[in-house]
Amino acid sequence: MLPPDFRWIKPAATAYDETVIAHGDTWVVHIYQPERGREWVAMLDAHREPEGRRHRRCTAFANGKTGAELWVQREQARLRLEVQQRLG
Repeated sequence: MLPPDFRWIKPAATAYDETVIAHGDTWVVHIYQPERGREWVAMLDAHREPEGRRHRRCTAFANGKTGAELWVQREQARLRLEVQQRLG
């Protein structure tokens, strides 16, 4: 379960699933499948520059979503601060 100011959204209007956790309009996590039929990957700290992002393999899409929610719960204070600083 996500903190109330974070939410799952679709990365694009045509996307099939909600694969992004956003704080406001800023993405903080993105779960994606680099190649169809391959493993899923969770990009953590998606709001950072590419070198500051971390990628974690997911055993399945559902497991990736659960893990992403747990990570946001643990990191929520830092994420809020970084998003706020990013927005200036």
